[in-house]
Amino acid sequence: MPNRLDQQVEQFNAALAQVTTAEALYELEVAYVGKKGSITLLKGEMGKIPPAERKAFGAAWNRVRDAIEAALEQRRDFIKGEARARDLERIVDLTMPPLRPPQGSLHPLTQTRRRLSETFIRLGFDVAVGPHIEGERFNFDDLNVPKDHPTRDMQDTFFIEAPRMHGLTPDGPAMQELVLRTHTSPVQIRTMRTRKPPIRIVAPGATFRCDDDATHSPMFHQIEGLYIDEGVTLADLKATLMAFTEDFFGHRLEVRFRPSFFPFVEPGAEFDLGCPFCRGSGCSLCKGSGFIEIGGCGMVHPKVLSACGIDPEIYTGWAFGFGIDRMTMMLHRIPHLRLMFEGDIRFLEQFPC
Repeated sequence: MPNRLDQQVEQFNAALAQVTTAEALYELEVAYVGKKGSITLLKGEMGKIPPAERKAFGAAWNRVRDAIEAALEQRRDFIKGEARARDLERIVDLTMPPLRPPQGSLHPLTQTRRRLSETFIRLGFDVAVGPHIEGERFNFDDLNVPKDHPTRDMQDTFFIEAPRMHGLTPDGPAMQELVLRTHTSPVQIRTMRTRKPPIRIVAPGATFRCDDDATHSPMFHQIEGLYIDEGVTLADLKATLMAFTEDFFGHRLEVRFRPSFFPFVEPGAEFDLGCPFCRGSGCSLCKGSGFIEIGGCGMVHPKVLSACGIDPEIYTGWAFGFGIDRMTMMLHRIPHLRLMFEGDIRFLEQFPC
């Protein structure tokens, strides 16, 4: 038995000298001192030797096992040291930032729409929504848009080739042509038809027109505001827009009205905001004027109120609307509207949230 123990030690030392990997070292450890290893099995044969020799054999077996385990540990440390040395030989710039997995974020248009909605909610407005496909009555007729108005032409409006829809008129149901809504004003009509004054809403959403250039897209986004109550005036509208700009941009901006015509308001106006970047001193964004054109507004036309069942002799109101796309371009100085619709990840990564 002692001779067999010495033979195992010699074989182990020879095999250990050839081990260069952690996997091979583990296999060697299992082969000799594992549960079924050759050294372990020798201990189980102690019953075959005379009782007087067992104590000496047990002591020898313990020394051999301890020596093997120590040799295994020493070789393990050696292999780890070599692996570390190889890693340190690599050229690594420790000043470079670590690579991070890409993270998704909201589209800049979505971020701006939510920010606008949150601003008007703080000012006491409700957020209202409506369908993208509308009947001509809600999109044009109830908004006092004449039958021969250019916006109804195929060059400006997308008409839907589908069965007509039933729409309610003062005289009862009628058939309507279907269109992709050209503005979010139909949401105002739906709200005025279903709610009694006072009404204070904003309606953000996608709209559609036959248009495509650097600042226009066939599909774009608007937000419109509506306030109906007794004694509402243009002064209320201007004060609301000033409060909006202060909350949205962080500081109050000038609001300027310029007379304009829209079928659904009377009087109507274009409204401009003092440039939030140069604060009126003139820059490339406002083209040196100190103001940026934002959208249209005015007092709700009495015919629109009447079409929705609201008495214009008792109630007045105002409405405004502007493009969320343009607001996003202005906030981030985006040169072309197309960038927001191409889905280029290099562009979208610039707007984390």
